[in-house]
Amino acid sequence: MIDNTIVVLVTGVGDTVGQAVLKAARACTDRVRIVATDADPGAVGLAWADVAVTLPHSGDRESYLAALTSVCLTEDVDLVFPTSERELVVVSAEAGRLSDETGAHIVAASTSVLEVALDKWETCRFLARQGLAHPAHARPEHPEEVDRLVADVGYPLLVKPRRGTGSRGVQLLTTPADLGALRAEPGALVLQELLGTADEEFSAATWTCQDGTIRGPVSYRRGLVSAGDTAVADVRPHPDVDVEARGVARALGILGPCNVQLRRTPRGPVTFEINPRFSGGASIRAHFGFNEVEMAVTEHARGGPVPPPSLSTGTARRFWAEQYVDEVATS
Repeated sequence: MIDNTIVVLVTGVGDTVGQAVLKAARACTDRVRIVATDADPGAVGLAWADVAVTLPHSGDRESYLAALTSVCLTEDVDLVFPTSERELVVVSAEAGRLSDETGAHIVAASTSVLEVALDKWETCRFLARQGLAHPAHARPEHPEEVDRLVADVGYPLLVKPRRGTGSRGVQLLTTPADLGALRAEPGALVLQELLGTADEEFSAATWTCQDGTIRGPVSYRRGLVSAGDTAVADVRPHPDVDVEARGVARALGILGPCNVQLRRTPRGPVTFEINPRFSGGASIRAHFGFNEVEMAVTEHARGGPVPPPSLSTGTARRFWAEQYVDEVATS
């Protein structure tokens, strides 16, 4: 620490999640110094930090971990926030070793939680086992499952990559011909019923403390969702959604941040996706009094209990902005 300042390292700042975590870190009332990392030296978020570092791609596991360890030691990092799912998987698996070698606390879900929450098929199975509301689902390579799904819910159906973020690869199947044209490698895709309507979609976030206490949820109705990102968020209590999201976090046994995506249906709110990490709404939630970065600082760097958040209500609207890097003219 420098002058009792907490040093936080945020990875993946070229993407919206990393940038949201950076904004939440800047909104902390505690004294925070930010180290930002990304594989792209031109990542926008690097310019927003106190220290910017380019790391190897996490696909090069050993080089990535070695560089991350070096940065943590050099900058005397207290907390590490992996924000991209690829980095999260790598860092979570090595969290104990990284913490032992650097002294930094790694804010990442356990590998057992990630195995459930990062696979949309396993997510559905988990919700069903726990008696929680879940979409009807099937694997395309199992005809008996598909036949049962079609008989139960009919069309339209959603097909999604089992692993992936945002809305990448999501398709809507409206006829048997669409289903017949689907070509799926075993284990790659999952079919789900189409839940409710887009104007009844919600995002809800919790923070689970080390003693199991759950802070939140804070939830918002999502509007104008594009590529998985929320453009308009109506932040206020949604009691039925909040109860369901809290139940998911408790059943999952996750510590730290958890984000649940749900839609209201005639049978109540139904979870269709769990993000076992910080999400792109972290900055919005921080503005309205639910700052997950500050919760991590309080619990893991200051050693204090996380107080119940004081939440406000309102609407957030996102918009495009640009960052310019001007080249110096040469004669």
